[in-house]
Amino acid sequence: MSVRNIIVLGGGEDQIPAYREARRLGYHVIGVDQRPDALGAAEADRFLCMTSRDPAAIAATLGPIDVAAVISPASDAAQESVAELSRIYGTAHQPSPGALRCSVDKGFFRALVARLGLPTCEYAQGGDTETLLAATARMRYPLIVKPTDSSGSKGITAIGSPVDLRGAIEHAWKYSFSHQVIIEELVSGRHCSAECFFADGELGFMAVTDRTITGPPEMISLAHVVPADLDPSVHARLREAIVLLCAEAGHERGPVNVDFVLTPEGDIHFIEMGARLGGNGMPLMVRHAFGLNTVEAAIRLALGEPLEIAVPFRRTAMLQILTSETDGVLRDVVGMDALLRIPEVADVQVFKSPGDRVHAYRQAAHKLGYLMVVADTREALRRARDTALQTLRFVIENDEKGSE
Repeated sequence: MSVRNIIVLGGGEDQIPAYREARRLGYHVIGVDQRPDALGAAEADRFLCMTSRDPAAIAATLGPIDVAAVISPASDAAQESVAELSRIYGTAHQPSPGALRCSVDKGFFRALVARLGLPTCEYAQGGDTETLLAATARMRYPLIVKPTDSSGSKGITAIGSPVDLRGAIEHAWKYSFSHQVIIEELVSGRHCSAECFFADGELGFMAVTDRTITGPPEMISLAHVVPADLDPSVHARLREAIVLLCAEAGHERGPVNVDFVLTPEGDIHFIEMGARLGGNGMPLMVRHAFGLNTVEAAIRLALGEPLEIAVPFRRTAMLQILTSETDGVLRDVVGMDALLRIPEVADVQVFKSPGDRVHAYRQAAHKLGYLMVVADTREALRRARDTALQTLRFVIENDEKGSE
């Protein structure tokens, strides 16, 4: 019997676990990424160097092959292609149209939040600079400006005054495939995320993290700690709200990642939703903190297989994103052996090799790697993280040409 194919759209660090898991399950992996040096090029059985946003071209290149599933973890941009390729090849699982729209249209998601009566903020979305400028007259600064259909913190700018608004809009255009920008009032409070998995309409799993982010203007994730330090009543309200959101979007099966801000008054303000596995190493964190392989679960969902969501243990864990403060060329990674001898270090992944160009951390794609720490308490996590970051050192030769 011939080996069946699984298409993985995207070849970055957050898609690589899907390549490896699909192969472990016995499938032939076809990777798609427009970057010839994408990590997925070395992981795939067959690699297509082309954009993941053109499903017709991908299907024309592949021809009438047997495709068992299509998946794209951590990428909102590829979710429309996941849906279209799933339709073309008649795979067992078809994504919910409403959940898909929430993933690729931030204004649609914000309208859904408001329709449910959940806390929200003033926002404006559109494709014309002057119209957007006029719409902000009713908003309170600071504001955050984003491409409506992008992820990974690309094109985001937080601004404190109108003088910066036009430039922020122009910056966001560069990262919007649909030439749509959304401007929102910046909600103050604790930043958190929830990595969830639905099975047959029921919320079978929810991991809530305290999220550390960079400051303005980019506001990018730096670390996640699980479990989040939330009052049980807040946790219950969050669970109820996520169930409502997904029911309204028609999402009954599969992963969902949401970012939210918990205000000082106790309101839960949802920021974004992606009907896919979260990025920034969320599946890695879930595996170490809960023993749940969400990558395998997502693939089995895409294959149309029954879902079994089991949590064999619960541990306190931190995922720290490894970054550079400067553009340049990586010359060496020092201290790895000593790092791995730290008892609390459960895993470390480095995505760059000596000779690779690296960038200061201005968007999620600029990360150097992940550090996974597990301990008994949050204070022990912080101590172990600090020791680990002092132990591991990236030797970078400054290079002004590396800036973006």
